[in-house]
Amino acid sequence: MTVTMNSRLKEKLLSETTPFHEVVKEMIVEKNLYSYFINNPDHREILLSRTRQLAEDFKKKNPQAIYSLHRSLGWIYELHLYTPGKHPVYNQFNPILLEVQRLLEMAWEEFEDQRIPKVDYPENPDEFIRWFKLMLINHEVAEHKLFHYLEKNASFEEMAYFFSQEITVDSRFDDLVALAQIGLDNDVKMELAENYWDEMGNGDMSKVHTIMFDHLLEELKVTGDKSLNSLFNDASWESLACGNVLLHSVIHRKNAYRALGALGAVEMLAPKRFSYLVKGYKRIGLSEKAQEYHVLHISIDAKHGDGWLRNAIAPVIKRNPEAKKEIIKGAYYRLNTSMDYCNMLYQTFTKN
Repeated sequence: MTVTMNSRLKEKLLSETTPFHEVVKEMIVEKNLYSYFINNPDHREILLSRTRQLAEDFKKKNPQAIYSLHRSLGWIYELHLYTPGKHPVYNQFNPILLEVQRLLEMAWEEFEDQRIPKVDYPENPDEFIRWFKLMLINHEVAEHKLFHYLEKNASFEEMAYFFSQEITVDSRFDDLVALAQIGLDNDVKMELAENYWDEMGNGDMSKVHTIMFDHLLEELKVTGDKSLNSLFNDASWESLACGNVLLHSVIHRKNAYRALGALGAVEMLAPKRFSYLVKGYKRIGLSEKAQEYHVLHISIDAKHGDGWLRNAIAPVIKRNPEAKKEIIKGAYYRLNTSMDYCNMLYQTFTKN
């Protein structure tokens, strides 16, 4: 049987000079992807060979491989967030794309697991919650010098660049919470539901958090004639890794407890970070409308952070003590990728 195929995919797949993420990009939009690889097993082997090579190059800390791996995973994960008409989603569960995803994830997970320190944590649930909170707020990234720089020194252009990188988390947090609550017990769902409803402006469209975030991007001239999709395409690997950690946590059901740790870390660290940002906005003269997103989150996330610990994580670990390990892992995945991200931006701005 002859299968019509996007010629760009074939060309990029067989070209040794084409970055691997460009191959993945073409795979995502190829309508006959499944049939093509079934009928061209030699090309399937070429694809998997290139995937394994990228994974090996990632392990060797090759900068191009690090970017290509996170860019590839980012595009694959986005298939779980879009609707038909806005983005091609027909390959969401394509088996060959899933195989590529898993090979890349295995290399990345191995790297992230090696960065998690050995910690002694309390077994008692109440003591664990106190320990976990202190672990988050005392981590180096919680008071990263990047946010002091944004508060006191960043120019308008630097603030704009910062938010061109922030989009991998802030612009989709509502969807992350929605995916995280699937399958959880009702009492835990209630906490995430309250969080989600706040993200949706408690029913007021003008207060929907992603809409308020868009106002900030517009005033900073981050979007202008660019779409969010094009901004995602221009994101650094450090920014992509931050987004990928959260998507990796909420998409895979095996990572459901890891998601509680990763998203909980986001909630716990946000208020202090955002207070520095708001001072920076005032310094460079942003309007109250542009500031609204972060002003609101300073108080909301302080409430959500404690609520997430008390009403989401605590019930889970009381019923399933083994969940602590995954919750800690999720938190460190977030903390460590956030550290990479903050270090990169601080070095970019200060050349240090």
